[in-house]
Amino acid sequence: MKLHRSKLVFILTALTPLLVASPAPAVPLTAQPAAWVPFDLSINLHNLSRRYSCDELRSKFRDVLLVLGARPDLKVLIARCEVGSRSPFVRVQFAMPELVERTSERGVGMEATTAIVRLEPGHPASLYAADCELLRQIKDGLLAPLSRRVVSFNLACSAPSSNGPRFNLSVQILKPLDGGARVADEVKLPLKQPN
Repeated sequence: MKLHRSKLVFILTALTPLLVASPAPAVPLTAQPAAWVPFDLSINLHNLSRRYSCDELRSKFRDVLLVLGARPDLKVLIARCEVGSRSPFVRVQFAMPELVERTSERGVGMEATTAIVRLEPGHPASLYAADCELLRQIKDGLLAPLSRRVVSFNLACSAPSSNGPRFNLSVQILKPLDGGARVADEVKLPLKQPN
């Protein structure tokens, strides 16, 4: 059977949307045992590119922590954020899911799976295009002690912006599965502080 080139092009053109638009096979989430682990971190911010009010910083840190998987009962304490200061101090107290060994004893607080979260202007909503330097310092001061895996980042804060987002940061997190956000499921583990 002989196919003419025009018929072949027609068939490929007709099938292309089906091949491209068909969803990839669903990959099952790999649930792993996890527990809420409390953290108490202090972060000295230095020479930020703009001045932030205490409320602005509190909102930005809270929103970033929630997107990264922190439990909603977190606390953000701010100092040195008076008018004119570009080097405030932030203390955050929160709990994040951490992997634990599965044992026969009760103690696994939840099941969690890994996910990739991208931080950029508008995600979370409180991050703006002018927050690049703040996010760079959050990456260095908050994510490093948390042992969260930074997948990729573009934090060239002084570079001129292009058409896309001015900055971004992608982080691998643990995401609690159904019901994992319940405070009652907390496993009592020692408070984690950076060395």
